[in-house]
Amino acid sequence: MNRVIIIMAKVPRAGNVKTRLQPFLAAEQCETLAEAFLADAISKTRNLCDYLIIAFAPAAEKDYFTRFDVGNLILIEQTGANLGDKMFNAFEFAFQTISDANVVMIGTDSPTFPARFVEDAFAALETDAETVLGKAADGGFYLIGLRKNFKHLFENIEWSSPLVHAQITRRIERLKINLQAVPPWYDVDNPADLQKLKTEMFGDEQMKFAAPQTFQWLIANRKIWRI
Repeated sequence: MNRVIIIMAKVPRAGNVKTRLQPFLAAEQCETLAEAFLADAISKTRNLCDYLIIAFAPAAEKDYFTRFDVGNLILIEQTGANLGDKMFNAFEFAFQTISDANVVMIGTDSPTFPARFVEDAFAALETDAETVLGKAADGGFYLIGLRKNFKHLFENIEWSSPLVHAQITRRIERLKINLQAVPPWYDVDNPADLQKLKTEMFGDEQMKFAAPQTFQWLIANRKIWRI
């Protein structure tokens, strides 16, 4: 059975990423923070799977990823009218391209969640689970794993709302799909989340290793924290 990870990622560009952190951060700081998040996501997952897929946007920025030396990396453009379509299409590519696959999808907004959660998701998919969810503190989810692509799973979800996890959980129940969960975590989307990240990383030695590029960003921008 092939283990496949999909990272849904925007190419970090000032003004287009982490905009909810402005004006607390300058646009350029948002860009470098997003770069750190992306680098940590790739570093965390590259050795946990047989194939690593980055579904990226915008389409014209494919060359950005040449900086990452990842032998099992596949790049695909995000396609679809909304986030649900984009996720479905990325899963569809994975299942159609790679045989005997279990697929786990993450974003880049939860830099410190433990890598073992991904391993736990694959273990669940390789036993009884047809899907795995990791709930985010804001009501969304930071991880979803599938044993196969389910056609109606991502339809009519209120994306970017606190209802996402509840709605997709109800959809899974209606479709009679076997669901298992990995522990909840949090995304870093707003200043309060960033403060939580700072407290976590400076208060727990292990977190420095969970997201080293993010930790280096916090050090480089330490004047924000007055440390």
